[in-house]
Amino acid sequence: MAKLQAKPCPVNPACPACPVASENGTRVAPADGTGVKKEKSLAQKTVEDVLLYFGKTIKKARIKYRQFVEKGVKQGRREDLQGGGLIRSSGGDKAGLSGQKKEDREKSDQRILGSGDFVSDVLKNANENAERKTGCNISLAELIRRVCKKFGIKTGELMLDIRRVPYTQARVIISYLSINELGYRGSDVAKALNLSRASVSKAMSRGKKLIDKN
Repeated sequence: MAKLQAKPCPVNPACPACPVASENGTRVAPADGTGVKKEKSLAQKTVEDVLLYFGKTIKKARIKYRQFVEKGVKQGRREDLQGGGLIRSSGGDKAGLSGQKKEDREKSDQRILGSGDFVSDVLKNANENAERKTGCNISLAELIRRVCKKFGIKTGELMLDIRRVPYTQARVIISYLSINELGYRGSDVAKALNLSRASVSKAMSRGKKLIDKN
């Protein structure tokens, strides 16, 4: 059986969760008698990822990491790292945040996610996408009513098998807006328009082209 070659490994050998390594920063094959390299645990990967920022071998990484920690300790308590991005973006006023839950306050902690402005933008986009996909702004019945009014047809007639242009265009517009923009399910739209799921799917594609064209 071929011997495993030692490879550079910036992992802390003092950590029980890490593989055994020598002082020169090389990995030693696991002593389980199989000669097969074991998959790294999450703890091993975490230690390695951290130390890789400070050096390519254990010896150098340890020295630089220790210097980094000592430098941080000497700085003492830093006010710019207290309270999270949401508090700092509010001018340091904690009064408006005292009633929030811990997990809500941590959403805007700059030490985790970045500045409060960045987090606000992300949450704003997430909320907009959520509203767009849940269809909470307008009901399906109201959408149908508005589209029918635009085309000058009655909503009840839309349920009939009328294939003239105003009716077919109204169906494709409703199918596209209700599913792509408001987040309704295809089955709900099919039931509202008295169509099959396949017909709604085709109408949705045609609706996008019709909207882009106009």
